[in-house]
Amino acid sequence: MLGIRKSLAQFVFSLPDNWISNLVRTGSDEKTSALDPRCALACNIARVLPKMETMSPEKARKHFREQMKLFEEPELPVSHIEDKLIPTPSASFIPIRVYNAYPQKGTLPIVLFFHGGGLTVGNLDTHDTVCRKLAIFAKSIVVSVDYRLAPDHSFPSAHDDCFLAYQYVRNSAYLFGGSPNAIAVCGDSAGGLLATSLCLRAKKEKIPLPVFQALLYPMTDCSKESESYEEYGENFVLTKETMRWFIKNYIPSEADRKNTYNSPLLADLKELKGLPPTYLAIAGYDPLRHEGEAYGAMLRQAGVKVEERVFPYLIHGYLQMASLIPKAKEAEADLHQSFLRFFSQRKF
Repeated sequence: MLGIRKSLAQFVFSLPDNWISNLVRTGSDEKTSALDPRCALACNIARVLPKMETMSPEKARKHFREQMKLFEEPELPVSHIEDKLIPTPSASFIPIRVYNAYPQKGTLPIVLFFHGGGLTVGNLDTHDTVCRKLAIFAKSIVVSVDYRLAPDHSFPSAHDDCFLAYQYVRNSAYLFGGSPNAIAVCGDSAGGLLATSLCLRAKKEKIPLPVFQALLYPMTDCSKESESYEEYGENFVLTKETMRWFIKNYIPSEADRKNTYNSPLLADLKELKGLPPTYLAIAGYDPLRHEGEAYGAMLRQAGVKVEERVFPYLIHGYLQMASLIPKAKEAEADLHQSFLRFFSQRKF
């Protein structure tokens, strides 16, 4: 059944632009006139699918995994992939997956990757294709972290797992074939929040920071809803109701939502000063658009070098839609190029 649905999706998304435009009528509404036709098609499909906030967390995770399989590309070969378990002080383990497409190259930079999914859904497999491509095209070792999920594990579980994973990777970098002096963090949506919060925590605890952070349509303020929640909070795949469900699952306490690890947009400029150079990707049709833009402005105010990319025609989650949406593939390639540019300028 999945194979049939995947073949049907590939067929529909491969139709000519004008056919898809006529099918979804993106030009009939001034608000959606800039929306990429294939993104509009994805939005139309999402409208008829069950909403995650109406499901149990277990069913939502299964639903998310199934939907992501529709966008999977043929498996890209990576020379070395290894699943490992990181021990923790509580005698539990954090699963990670290590990707090295160039083991013969010697020392490589490392990208620590945190998946999106509102801190409630997603795992190593839902972002496997993303990580394979990042390893190949950014010419880096990628370490994907399978942090604990809400509501079973609320704040600060995911943050703690990611921070422990960072410390482990720093201490084990040479064993991976990488350098502890060239570790970047990257994440999409909730993963972007985890990535930049890790940088804030590293600074606060006075341990070496990552050298670079790549934040893709990140969550940056869980304490309140920006105007883009109203503007893009319906009919564009990610909805405001789903976001509310995600935040309630992970941060049931309203006081905790104002913690700067959950809402870095509330941080003082002095807390942001000294954070690593940043690649910040913003999707045009995204309820998180304005908080992402505001965070970029704050980082620049704090003296952080920010390479901001606004993709006005894309939707939240485009990174995982690159196989079927050419504009999303272009945005994904822009991310890879940003890593290549940054690491080519460093000695490690």
